[in-house]
Amino acid sequence: MTRGFWENCLHAWVWMTIGFGLLFAGAGVPGLDGGAGLFYQIVSGGTVDASGFDAPGMRISVSLVGAVMLGWGVTMLAVYRACGADPAVWRGLSRAVLIWYVVDSALSVATGFPINAVSNTAFVVLFIVPAFKLGFFGGAVRA
Repeated sequence: MTRGFWENCLHAWVWMTIGFGLLFAGAGVPGLDGGAGLFYQIVSGGTVDASGFDAPGMRISVSLVGAVMLGWGVTMLAVYRACGADPAVWRGLSRAVLIWYVVDSALSVATGFPINAVSNTAFVVLFIVPAFKLGFFGGAVRA
């Protein structure tokens, strides 16, 4: 596969990050919390759904996570638009993604939500494969 293919994969992942940020930010508004509620229902094994957002602090916590993820995605989109998939630039962002993955997944398991660690793994694999292919950690594919 060509470098252009892997750049498109990275670009799609950035937009997916933005989409998930919007999904979770929507949890701050009753009636817009269905997507985040479905996600929580899946990763909790059915013990938490959108009604759980009414617990004190839960709605604001989920929506702030969404706001941070949205900001993270938009920042990476700006980087992508400014320099494409330049390995020298994305190497640092790759470290940030891996730090998020380790911390978020460890806390997911520690707090009783191991399925979230599984979803994190799928999400990070969708990043890591193009990252390796684009040379963020070493050699890159040829044009």
